[in-house]
Amino acid sequence: MNSTVIVGNYVTAGSVYTENTLVVVLTMLTVLALSIQIARRYFIRILRKFTLRFAADIWWLIYVILRDASIFLVVFLGVMLFWPGIYQDFPIAVPFMPLAIDMFAIALVIMLVKDTEDDPFYNSIVSILVIVGSVLYLSGTIFVTESAVQLAKLPPTVSASTSNIWGFAYHYFNTQTNPALSIYTFYISAVILGICGLIAILYSFEGGIFDRKIEPKAKPIVKETDIPTPQAQVQK
Repeated sequence: MNSTVIVGNYVTAGSVYTENTLVVVLTMLTVLALSIQIARRYFIRILRKFTLRFAADIWWLIYVILRDASIFLVVFLGVMLFWPGIYQDFPIAVPFMPLAIDMFAIALVIMLVKDTEDDPFYNSIVSILVIVGSVLYLSGTIFVTESAVQLAKLPPTVSASTSNIWGFAYHYFNTQTNPALSIYTFYISAVILGICGLIAILYSFEGGIFDRKIEPKAKPIVKETDIPTPQAQVQK
């Protein structure tokens, strides 16, 4: 066998393994983000029991880091699902997985532009987005990505597309079996993610280069207010 073909096979196998690993990691991160978000009242209840301010600060810091980091990592690693080239390498559940990443991206933008700690309304919106995103991603993983394991147990005489929910989901919501739905999902989810990114970029300019006042580079060594007036000299 040609060495170029061998290298190409290793590269393909490595990319598929990386994509599979990231999809599994995203599953765990969505569960973590969902668990931390719905456990907010528990963290606050435990927070009120601390008598030391330092311990309370550490406890709340752990909560904030876990919550924000899990949502950010879901969006960061989930960008992988917006590359059409991987749709034929790995069975991506569409539109479940890409839309789930969009839900987390919208939640991240809300957390960026609004203080969700002081505003219960926006905190509820973030919680709803995280819950919907987690349900979408987990549903796609269980019923589409993992459906091949269940379909492998079917006898050869049973049709995989009409036998049960596993076959239905694998046949209609899989990127490898439904390329039309895959490309439409890519267009819609990519536009939503792009809008979220644009809002985040524009918000980063608030109080930045657009509002920054131009000051002269040369400053006077002695200001007029530093020069003593005659009345001040008389008072001394």
